[in-house]
Amino acid sequence: MSGFNIDDYLNDPDFENKLENYREKMIFEAIEHNFKNIKENGLSSWHLREMTHTNLVGLKETLIFMTKHFIDNEEYEKCGMLKKELEKIEEILQRVEKDI
Repeated sequence: MSGFNIDDYLNDPDFENKLENYREKMIFEAIEHNFKNIKENGLSSWHLREMTHTNLVGLKETLIFMTKHFIDNEEYEKCGMLKKELEKIEEILQRVEKDI
């Protein structure tokens, strides 16, 4: 049995495409997993209030990214659910930014 040789992968003319396909698949799976958790549990207003400003902004950006994904796939019901969660985040961000 031969050992792992990175050159075998790097010399594969289709390596970049395979890597990009894998990356896209992982992003898709992460989006679907996160959406499932949000659907089942929602985002707790209490938990959101306890998050740092930086983490709230990061969460908002993640939900926007997810929303764009669902728009691209014409999954508008999922967009509606994420919109409600984004509104919770926006409300808390507005309060936090007033205190800054």
